Amino acid sequence: MEYLLVFTMLSLSLLLIQKSLNSRKKGKCEKCSLILIMTLVPFISFSQETEKPFIKEHKLHKHRIDFVNSTVFQQVDRYGSVYNTSHIFLTMDFTETDEIFINASVSFGNGLKKKLNREGYSISPTADDLEDDLKNINGTGRKYLMEFFYQKKIQNLVLIGGLIDAAAFVDANRYANDEHTQFLNDVFVNNPIASIPSYNPGFYIKYGFYQNISVSGVFIQNKPDNGDVGIAEIEYETESLSVRPYYFYVFDGHEHKGFGISSDYAFSDRFGVFFRGGISNVDYDYLLSGGFETKKLITDDKIGVGVGFIKGKAETENIYVCECYYTVNLNKHLYISGDLQYIKEKREEVVLGGRVYFSY
Repeated sequence: MEYLLVFTMLSLSLLLIQKSLNSRKKGKCEKCSLILIMTLVPFISFSQETEKPFIKEHKLHKHRIDFVNSTVFQQVDRYGSVYNTSHIFLTMDFTETDEIFINASVSFGNGLKKKLNREGYSISPTADDLEDDLKNINGTGRKYLMEFFYQKKIQNLVLIGGLIDAAAFVDANRYANDEHTQFLNDVFVNNPIASIPSYNPGFYIKYGFYQNISVSGVFIQNKPDNGDVGIAEIEYETESLSVRPYYFYVFDGHEHKGFGISSDYAFSDRFGVFFRGGISNVDYDYLLSGGFETKKLITDDKIGVGVGFIKGKAETENIYVCECYYTVNLNKHLYISGDLQYIKEKREEVVLGGRVYFSY
């Protein structure tokens, strides 16, 4: 009877998702999404194989619904902008080894992305998915539903298939991988010169050889660009050290490939450093970025500093980025941050920002 109930609820959920994705009438998609969330609530828990810090923290929660909200203000010259983005995470566990994960998001505002893009900047001062991104995800017409996939664990093997975010599994980093609680700039969240698509159909496989070593692979559609992307990664991880080299290849009729590496080292639970690098045969030659995160002894306030350099080719400019943030931990659910960025591409810009982050 239990499995029959799970199957019935899953079938209903899949039907609602399909209805939501196919809907084009105003308000219809949002209503279907609300019904879907209410349908899934009784089965929610967290053990998803993500590497994104702001999602990983919810593995420790026992809430039926996990929710995060981030409000960010950024100003460049005399122009300022505010955006707000919210995520709801849902996981249905059918057995100890079978589950479905859903990540839905709604944003208001587009920050400085459009303004700096019009002025010729290739790197955004925020890596978050904003209003225009979520109203037409990757040009597919899909709204708000970012990830929806099935996960199966078989001893040391993890299999995932569905709508996935490749950046949730590869190029991870303990100190530079989360635009909600760490750095905001694209350069310090993932490798911007690598092809690591998000929120497209694909599958992920990971196998742990030994206690500290695993290999993984991702195959995912490359929308809104052409082709598909394959990524292979080796991960070595201990309590203090993590090293993740990977190779990516774009199958789209012309050769686009490259290597990347993401690594971090924790000297203690209060101080750690990170490094990220990569090479590519398209648009840019290589990326180098690194920095540190430290916590104050008494208050647990965090300070992060990162510097990045992207070497351009003949038709692209070199890019220089520096960012520092100071985060005050008001309580276990609420954080506020001050953020300062320096960006140089065709010209120099200083971006002043602030962030309020709520998690439950």
